[in-house]
Amino acid sequence: MTLHTSHDSQCDAGAVDSHAPHPAGHRCRPWTPWVGHHCMEQPGGDPHGRLLAGVRGFQAHTAELVRPELARLAREGQRPSQLFLACADSRLVTSMITSSGPGDLFTVRNIGNLVPVPHEPGAADDSVAAAVQYAVEVLQVRSITICGHSGCGAMNALLDGVHEQPGRPTPLARWLRNGRGSLARLARVPAEFADRPVADRVEQLCITNVVQQLDQLMANPAVERRVLGGELQLIGMYFDFAAAQAYVLDQATGRFGAVASRQGIISAA
Repeated sequence: MTLHTSHDSQCDAGAVDSHAPHPAGHRCRPWTPWVGHHCMEQPGGDPHGRLLAGVRGFQAHTAELVRPELARLAREGQRPSQLFLACADSRLVTSMITSSGPGDLFTVRNIGNLVPVPHEPGAADDSVAAAVQYAVEVLQVRSITICGHSGCGAMNALLDGVHEQPGRPTPLARWLRNGRGSLARLARVPAEFADRPVADRVEQLCITNVVQQLDQLMANPAVERRVLGGELQLIGMYFDFAAAQAYVLDQATGRFGAVASRQGIISAA
């Protein structure tokens, strides 16, 4: 699990005025994939060299733009209003799909955007619970979003039964046991979209998993207390890579509706 205390580093300039002049005529956006950057040397297949080239690109083109805001955050500390729990998939850039900047999101990422249930046999994990407790009790966030995505490898692995393979379980197999509740929910009450059919069984598990993990969040006493007190909102989200489309769970209907470019969610006809 990777725990970020502000937001994904690929979008450090997310809160900066897009009309501000770029140093040295720089035109690449901060979240441009490395292979698409024309402003920095491409060090071939060396992953370390590519990482350092990206850091140099940040120092050369972005640091100057974000330094005042980061300096303010350094002085005042973080005050995020939202906890965003997402899968660790490299294609999912949380700050890009939420148009957020430094200090906006307290972000937790893991394989399959899972929330372990306390005392789950053979699968318990306190790292997510600790992050959730810190966000709720110390940072006092006002919402928690669980975000799944299309083509999730963890959901594929669950359907393939990786978590049930015989012999001594690997760390990945033990972790995926936290998705057993999602498999059971898929068989019982699979989640649906409001305005389109699911593409396949993997996608259906992806969105069903979001619903199940929201339920498992409520097993955290700090979350349950604040939700019941009306001080905390739980949000389910799904992102379809191929369509660059976000969907949000409608708590009233139990279905995922596409988020429109204007305010609101596209509802079913």
